[in-house]
Amino acid sequence: GFPPIFGKMASDAIAVLVNNNAKDSMFSVSDIRGMLNGTSGYKYHLVMDGNRATSTVRFMLDSVLKGQPLGSDIKAAASSEEVVNYIAKNKDAIGFVGVEWIGNNEDSTQLSFLKSVKIANIQCRGCNDEVYVKPYQANIVTRRYPLVRGLYYIVKENYAGLGKGFA
Repeated sequence: GFPPIFGKMASDAIAVLVNNNAKDSMFSVSDIRGMLNGTSGYKYHLVMDGNRATSTVRFMLDSVLKGQPLGSDIKAAASSEEVVNYIAKNKDAIGFVGVEWIGNNEDSTQLSFLKSVKIANIQCRGCNDEVYVKPYQANIVTRRYPLVRGLYYIVKENYAGLGKGFA
């Protein structure tokens, strides 16, 4: 009989990855929407980390496709690392992962990922039409990068305990 407490803790983003030899590395959100629902003219193989309940898939369904279903030809990888590996091996593939998988320049694993794939530029939200940006922190916090999602906490304690203290 008590309401849970929730709030936004941080902002995260979805990074769009392409093979190092890909012809295209600049996309608009409408390009991505068309690829996800299978109506674009692009001939890429799309891959995401999972196909049902992952936060990446949910964001794409809710925020990019706005309730439309995913196209039938999207591949599901077991993990974000498998997405990176698939993109590295397939020239005509595009992958979607949380930026935390490629955004830390001090992590040797992430640096090795960036040797095998490129981060695509996405058309800036609220900028000149010719401006494309990557999911760097400055672009995430200013929401210039359009594939930004919130990270939220939910506290279900009905007393002043550790959960409320952390929140």
